[in-house]
Amino acid sequence: MTGRPLKKIECGAYARSTKLPCRAKALDNGKCRMHGGLSVGAVTTEGHLTSLSNLKNVGDKIATDDSYKQKIINEHKEKHYV
Repeated sequence: MTGRPLKKIECGAYARSTKLPCRAKALDNGKCRMHGGLSVGAVTTEGHLTSLSNLKNVGDKIATDDSYKQKIINEHKEKHYV
Protein backbone atom coordinates (compact mmCIF):
# COMPACT_ATOMS: atom_id res chain seq x y z
CA MET A 1 0.00 0.00 0.00
CA THR A 2 1.29 3.45 -0.84
CA GLY A 3 0.65 6.75 0.87
CA ARG A 4 -0.56 7.14 4.43
CA PRO A 5 -3.78 5.15 4.72
CA LEU A 6 -3.97 5.67 8.48
CA LYS A 7 -4.05 9.46 8.04
CA LYS A 8 -6.63 9.47 5.21
CA ILE A 9 -10.09 10.76 6.04
CA GLU A 10 -12.63 8.86 3.97
CA CYS A 11 -15.85 10.28 2.57
CA GLY A 12 -18.13 7.62 4.05
CA ALA A 13 -21.19 8.31 1.89
CA TYR A 14 -23.05 5.07 1.31
CA ALA A 15 -23.81 3.81 -2.20
CA ARG A 16 -27.39 2.71 -2.78
CA SER A 17 -26.37 -0.09 -5.10
CA THR A 18 -23.63 -1.74 -3.04
CA LYS A 19 -24.53 -0.52 0.47
CA LEU A 20 -20.80 0.13 1.01
CA PRO A 21 -19.26 3.44 2.12
CA CYS A 22 -17.28 5.58 -0.30
CA ARG A 23 -13.57 5.25 0.38
CA ALA A 24 -12.44 8.33 -1.55
CA LYS A 25 -10.40 11.02 0.19
CA ALA A 26 -12.61 13.58 1.91
CA LEU A 27 -12.17 17.33 1.55
CA ASP A 28 -12.38 19.88 4.38
CA ASN A 29 -16.15 19.48 4.70
CA GLY A 30 -15.93 15.72 5.20
CA LYS A 31 -17.22 14.63 1.78
CA CYS A 32 -15.37 13.75 -1.39
CA ARG A 33 -15.63 15.65 -4.67
CA MET A 34 -18.32 13.30 -5.95
CA HIS A 35 -20.58 13.51 -2.87
CA GLY A 36 -20.86 17.22 -2.26
CA GLY A 37 -17.33 18.40 -1.82
CA LEU A 38 -16.64 21.05 -4.45
CA SER A 39 -19.23 23.08 -6.34
CA VAL A 40 -22.18 24.89 -4.78
CA GLY A 41 -23.36 26.39 -8.06
CA ALA A 42 -23.41 29.97 -9.24
CA VAL A 43 -23.23 32.33 -6.27
CA THR A 44 -22.92 35.76 -7.88
CA THR A 45 -25.38 37.37 -10.25
CA GLU A 46 -22.77 37.37 -13.03
CA GLY A 47 -22.12 33.67 -12.54
CA HIS A 48 -25.83 32.95 -12.61
CA LEU A 49 -26.19 34.85 -15.90
CA THR A 50 -23.20 33.04 -17.36
CA SER A 51 -24.60 29.64 -16.48
CA LEU A 52 -28.00 30.53 -17.91
CA SER A 53 -26.48 31.92 -21.10
CA ASN A 54 -24.96 28.50 -21.78
CA LEU A 55 -28.45 27.04 -22.15
CA LYS A 56 -29.65 26.93 -25.73
CA ASN A 57 -33.08 28.55 -25.39
CA VAL A 58 -32.27 31.04 -22.60
CA GLY A 59 -28.87 32.14 -23.95
CA ASP A 60 -30.40 33.64 -27.09
CA LYS A 61 -32.96 35.58 -25.07
CA ILE A 62 -30.30 36.95 -22.73
CA ALA A 63 -28.12 38.04 -25.65
CA THR A 64 -30.91 39.88 -27.48
CA ASP A 65 -33.42 41.04 -24.86
CA ASP A 66 -32.12 43.43 -22.17
CA SER A 67 -35.43 43.43 -20.27
CA TYR A 68 -35.25 39.64 -19.92
CA LYS A 69 -31.68 39.93 -18.65
CA GLN A 70 -32.74 42.56 -16.10
CA LYS A 71 -35.64 40.35 -14.99
CA ILE A 72 -33.23 37.47 -14.27
CA ILE A 73 -30.88 39.80 -12.35
CA ASN A 74 -33.75 41.10 -10.19
CA GLU A 75 -35.03 37.59 -9.46
CA HIS A 76 -31.55 36.44 -8.46
CA LYS A 77 -31.05 39.41 -6.14
CA GLU A 78 -34.46 38.89 -4.50
CA LYS A 79 -33.72 35.22 -3.96
CA HIS A 80 -30.21 35.58 -2.54
CA TYR A 81 -29.84 39.04 -1.05
CA VAL A 82 -33.07 39.57 0.89
